[in-house]
Amino acid sequence: MSGFERRAQRTVYENAWLRFEAHEIVHPNGRPGVHGVVVTPAASAVVVLDGDDVIFTRQARFAVDAVVLEVVKGGAHEREAPLAAAQRELREELGLLAARWDDLGPLYEIPSIVEQPVHVFLARDPSPTATAFEDVESIEPVRMPLADALRAAGDGRIVDAVTAVALVRAAHRLATERA
Repeated sequence: MSGFERRAQRTVYENAWLRFEAHEIVHPNGRPGVHGVVVTPAASAVVVLDGDDVIFTRQARFAVDAVVLEVVKGGAHEREAPLAAAQRELREELGLLAARWDDLGPLYEIPSIVEQPVHVFLARDPSPTATAFEDVESIEPVRMPLADALRAAGDGRIVDAVTAVALVRAAHRLATERA
C-alpha cells in the first residue's frame, strides 16, 4: 500500500459526471493534511486503426478552453465492462463498429487526484453505423496516418495525455505482432 492514512472524507462538489472529495489524511511521512480526489466512473479509450490510419475525435474541451484532438474515450455506465464501454463510445462518437478489439491495459490520467483508471483498447477494421452523440457533444472525426500521429504526440501537437500514451501502446502492440 501507499502508506497514506485516510481519516475522514467529505463531498465538496458532485454532478452527473464526477464527484470531488476532500480527504483528511496522514501522509506516509506522518504529517497531517487534506487531499482532493476526483471520483469518476471507470473510463475507456479507443485507438481506432483503419489500415495505417488512426481515426481521432476533435472536440472542444471546457477546462482548457481549446479544441483538442483525442482518441475516442468516455465514462462507463454503472456495471458496464470496460470493453462494452469502449464499443459504445466508438458507436456514439464516431458511428463505427470494429471487427477486432485488443486490450492495451489500464492507465491513470492523474494518479495524484483521479481515482479511476482509463482502460485502453485498440479497435481495428472499423465499419460505419449510426452515431449517437450526447446532447452536449460536437465531435469532428479526424484521420491521420499512425506514424504522423506518433510524431504529433511526440512533438506536442497532440496534447491529451491519454491519447499520447494510447498511441504508444497501440504502436507497441503492432510492432510486437510484426516481430
